[in-house]
Amino acid sequence: MARPPLRSTPPPTPSPYRYLGRGGSERPVKVQIIIALVAGLVLVAVPLYLWRRPQPETIPSADAATANPAPPGSFGAPMPGYPPGLAPGSVPGAPLPGGAISPDGGTGSRIEIAPVKTLKCQDPGPGRTPPERCDSIRFFEESLTRAIRESQACAPSSKSSYVVSFVLETTFAKKRQSLFLGKSTTLSKAKRKDLLRCVERALATPDWDRIPHQHAKYTIDAVATYPPSQAF
Repeated sequence: MARPPLRSTPPPTPSPYRYLGRGGSERPVKVQIIIALVAGLVLVAVPLYLWRRPQPETIPSADAATANPAPPGSFGAPMPGYPPGLAPGSVPGAPLPGGAISPDGGTGSRIEIAPVKTLKCQDPGPGRTPPERCDSIRFFEESLTRAIRESQACAPSSKSSYVVSFVLETTFAKKRQSLFLGKSTTLSKAKRKDLLRCVERALATPDWDRIPHQHAKYTIDAVATYPPSQAF
């Protein structure tokens, strides 16, 4: 009996995918290609981000920190009620903490000014407040001392030293300040008028609504000792 002729059959087409692993955990090659592309993007994106990321703000140096203005109320900072350019500690001859007198700023002034004293503080009504319990208002104290220093040219000539007591009365209700001479003044009455007028004109204009105060009316006194004139 003749055998049927053998037919040659082509080999089966190989699978387009190569499988890795065993036990059923097979991944096609396309997945590996995608993972490789993602990894490549990450490797490129991370250096770009680190290069282009926003830089942190520069920390101020110590010199820059000291250039900032001090807060209101601290020594050397503008105080409420002070006109521009007039601040505690910046006025030649102004009273400093402890009652000391600041240098004359190179003006050559030899006027000696005692620490400003508060003579009285008043409120409407019959009650009275002892002077030692009155709050001090530095604006008026420094303004008066500064005005005395700036008015040195108005001081009359004398062979001997003399004392002038400048009394400043301030009233917040009427927003008014008045200057007159106290009893301890030794300058002759004939020579007082011009000096008093000069000092009064040199007083700083207060911003009444911004000056902290506890009472309605204050009276302060600054005693200045003038040296003998060089002309004699």
